[in-house]
Amino acid sequence: MMRAEIRMKEFGRPEFLAETLKPETSRDIPRTKVEVDVVDGELVIGVSAEDVNALRAALNSYLRWLKLALDTENTVGGL
Repeated sequence: MMRAEIRMKEFGRPEFLAETLKPETSRDIPRTKVEVDVVDGELVIGVSAEDVNALRAALNSYLRWLKLALDTENTVGGL
């Protein structure tokens, strides 16, 4: 099993971002498990996968959803 972790504390509000991304953790991305939490004020996205291809696919998806959440927050002014 391979694992990658993304930690962010500089962008946006970590609680808002975590709540935005958590529904995606219930999506079935083959051969992966994803956890989204806030730890010590940091957004933490942990991805475990059976192989490098599954890990890459899950990371790409979550980074895109994270960018979408950040762009939306910036556009609407942080509802």
